[in-house]
Amino acid sequence: MKDYIEEKYGKNSMYYLSTEKNINVNYNDILTSWRMTHFRYIEEKGDQPGLRKPQIGGIHSILGALKSSERKHVTIVMPTGTGKTETILSIVIADAFERTLVIVPSDALRGQIADKFIQLGLLHKLKLINDSTLNPKVLVLRQGSKSITNINYFLEANVIVTTASAISFFNEDCINFMVDNCSHLVIDEAHHIKASTWAKIKTKFGNKPVIQFTATPYRTDGQRVDGKIIFDYPIEQAQKDGYFKEIEFYPVKEFVTESVDERIAEQAIKLLKQDISNGYDHILMARASSISKAEKIFKIYSQYQELNPILINSKVGKKKKILDSIKSLNHRIIVCVDMLGEGFDLPQLKIAALHDIHKSINITLQFTGRFTRLDKNLGNAKFIANIADPKVNEALQELYNENSDWNRIVRQIGTQKIESEKKYQEFIEKFDEVSNKLIEQGLNPNISTVVYKLTKIAHWTPQEFIKFSDKKMNITDYSIAKDKSILIFSTQSFNPVGWSHSKEISDIIWDLYIAYFDSESSLLFIHSSSKNANIKKLVDCIAKDSIQIKGEKVFRILSGLKRLYFQNLGVNKDQKKLRYIMYTGTDIQEAIPEIETRRAIKSNIFAKGYEQGKLITLGCSHKGKIWSMDNNSLDEWVKWCKKIGKNILDDSINTNEIIKTAIKTEYLEQFPNLVPLYIDWPVDILRKNETKIVIDILGETENLLDCQLVIDSIVLSNTQFSFYLQSSTTKYSFSLQLTNNSFKVISQQLYPINIIINDNKLKIEEYFESNPPTIFLSDTSLIEGNERFYSDTDYLYEYEKEKILIEDWSGVDISIESQKEDKIHNSIQYHMIQQIKDKYDLVFDDDGSGEIADIVAVKNINDEELVIDLYHCKFCPKIKGSAIPGARVSDIYEVSGQTIKSIKWIGKPDVLFDRMIKRENKRLSQGKSSRIDKGSLDLLYKFKSMSHLVKNRYQITIVQPAISKEEITKEMLSVLGAAETYLKDTTGINLQVIASN
Repeated sequence: MKDYIEEKYGKNSMYYLSTEKNINVNYNDILTSWRMTHFRYIEEKGDQPGLRKPQIGGIHSILGALKSSERKHVTIVMPTGTGKTETILSIVIADAFERTLVIVPSDALRGQIADKFIQLGLLHKLKLINDSTLNPKVLVLRQGSKSITNINYFLEANVIVTTASAISFFNEDCINFMVDNCSHLVIDEAHHIKASTWAKIKTKFGNKPVIQFTATPYRTDGQRVDGKIIFDYPIEQAQKDGYFKEIEFYPVKEFVTESVDERIAEQAIKLLKQDISNGYDHILMARASSISKAEKIFKIYSQYQELNPILINSKVGKKKKILDSIKSLNHRIIVCVDMLGEGFDLPQLKIAALHDIHKSINITLQFTGRFTRLDKNLGNAKFIANIADPKVNEALQELYNENSDWNRIVRQIGTQKIESEKKYQEFIEKFDEVSNKLIEQGLNPNISTVVYKLTKIAHWTPQEFIKFSDKKMNITDYSIAKDKSILIFSTQSFNPVGWSHSKEISDIIWDLYIAYFDSESSLLFIHSSSKNANIKKLVDCIAKDSIQIKGEKVFRILSGLKRLYFQNLGVNKDQKKLRYIMYTGTDIQEAIPEIETRRAIKSNIFAKGYEQGKLITLGCSHKGKIWSMDNNSLDEWVKWCKKIGKNILDDSINTNEIIKTAIKTEYLEQFPNLVPLYIDWPVDILRKNETKIVIDILGETENLLDCQLVIDSIVLSNTQFSFYLQSSTTKYSFSLQLTNNSFKVISQQLYPINIIINDNKLKIEEYFESNPPTIFLSDTSLIEGNERFYSDTDYLYEYEKEKILIEDWSGVDISIESQKEDKIHNSIQYHMIQQIKDKYDLVFDDDGSGEIADIVAVKNINDEELVIDLYHCKFCPKIKGSAIPGARVSDIYEVSGQTIKSIKWIGKPDVLFDRMIKRENKRLSQGKSSRIDKGSLDLLYKFKSMSHLVKNRYQITIVQPAISKEEITKEMLSVLGAAETYLKDTTGINLQVIASN
């Protein structure tokens, strides 16, 4: 800092910077020169130097917001390298900020931005300001003192630059003094805003302007970056305009752990040397997650002495000297542990060797920006990582695929996150800035409410909530929406403890209250986290003379749910010795006649069912409480309230009919005379990680995913049902027997077959006693053990005959279903693959034990949607030596069952793709032919990574040439109709059928 005069006061607590030109001028002289400045908004065009597009846009957006009556707390989103610092300098001078406090996250960034302010960056060079415009006096605050040692030096400064950690060393009076004497607060790298000190300072600024800059307006801890986004310059636009260098990814595939670091280093050094030979002044950074790991990989890079590698971490001494040496380009290789982050401006940093990848997508995006800075004498950014690393986080998997396009992925993820933030801010805009402290906490209430109807004499007065407090309960914080539709407040209660009579000891309980008034329906929804909340008292304060919704109207919320299943049903009875009964399971049927004849009234119901193909839970009480076993954000709670409000006001809904059409339960003494379509593992096991469950047979283990349960015969005896467990090589027979109002599973093997879950080994028969397999019947009812779950609703509608598609099976032996590993050309599966190949990007042969479907086909639509189609094929049996299509209902039982069985894969695309990847790798490891008929294993990896970022659309198709469309019977159409009904109810998708003429 040769050009500067530095005066230090206290022990490094602060230092004061000025240029030689403004040594003899004071604060007012400088501010006056700014007010007299005519700021020139010169834009860079071709060879004409000036401000970049994002800088011009950001400056105008900020100045516009400051001049308007809108909130003064704003956020500017600008990708790294687009010129945030010059934008900050420009707004300070253009609007003549009286005194600006700038908070940054690191020492490096503090020094960098202070240096820029003292010279006003490029403002003079680009002639954006007058020659007479004076540079500011800059006070740099550093930690080491509890107070500002000389207030005059603070008041003489035009700009104060510090870090959040430095401010934490100052006492409350000193912080208040700083806030009182600063007109504007500027926060750089605003995704750190929720750090306690930052938030504290920001809150103290109140209605004063707070301007936040960030490249990534989202945090890794899920909390929100407050401040309305008034300007967003997307990465995609930055790349088009040339401000964001292209990213090249160089994957390393190394499965031997001991060799990974050497392979990464070899690739990184190769790229570095190529860039240097091409005239680029590039530097390589090798990232490690720990000091010990950094020291280990530094030994690898130390052999390249001609590139002068250096190690830097938090324990290394003389860090400033090392950083200065790095900035002087004395080192081509830097090995570090998160040391060169925000504020370290080194455009030559272009190659990242990721020996340890970041585990957060947010941090990865922020880290990426360090390597994409623009300089006409520099090349593209290059990243190297091992894609065989099993520790890659799912959210990052698309980045770490062999052919991944980092430019597209970074754009896509960044855009999605920013759009999500904007939508949330649209909701936040409903609240006054001065009273939204509660909103800033990122509320995530349980989904529950009680509902009131406002009468003609009732009035919604949310501001009167303050009367709700009493001597035992204080209202702490609150927020009211600008349109007065939503009221939120928190309370602090002091309750006596149960283990002492002392009044001096009490429990402190914090509770949340939310009130939402829907003016269209005149319904008031109130949520409270308190178990003892006096909701009536609150309503008397904010909507006096409202009437609570109770009784039958509450149960209307269950209307419209498909396959509604009551987990419990409570009724009140007018009997002295028996006032309340709770029914569960099969007992629920007993309650129905009691309710219909009015010998009992509904008290409470908790149920689950399907809504638009998604499983939801709902509970409701005669007293008016409504709930779901879920929690969500405040805006989602409001949406939920609006939805249930529509049902509550629908007088056409008969709640008794809802109960009668719900799924019922009966205990079986014998099996019903219905055809079983499939048998599957218990629901509970399907919710676990199936990859960690194995079947043990005489010491040999097979993954559960490679074992399936299969119906042994479609003919049931009265009390016995036969099935078998099909492994990849053998099948093992079992029977489920009904006896004495109970059931048991019997193995037909002479040796034990065990199931191992979380290292616990059980005989499979013993496991089935507590977890019976699920049997799906042709009327869409289910059997689990000795219980049958069914509905009185007539689900047996016929599949529309006109929807059946006809295929030309010429040249196909329709008695041959699978193409096998030999790709049998005249098989049904091979024929269908050839017919559909051109429609998809990936076609996968998944035939075999544990299959998802016989064919899984995937199409990528503009990187925005994955179409995932499952094809279930079935052969036509030979009768008297010939396979002829006809009207045999038996030909559709098994394939319909397979269709319903595959529902478990719908909505789990990452699990589905992972399953395919494992099956392909297993097939290849056995030296057999690939399962992939179109596409590649790399494409599978890509689709798995994409699946959680894009929309996934599904279709299930039955391929059965044994069905003759002309001859098909009503019975056959009913079986197909049952399968489609179940499919639509539980997933929301339709069934397609391909048959013969």
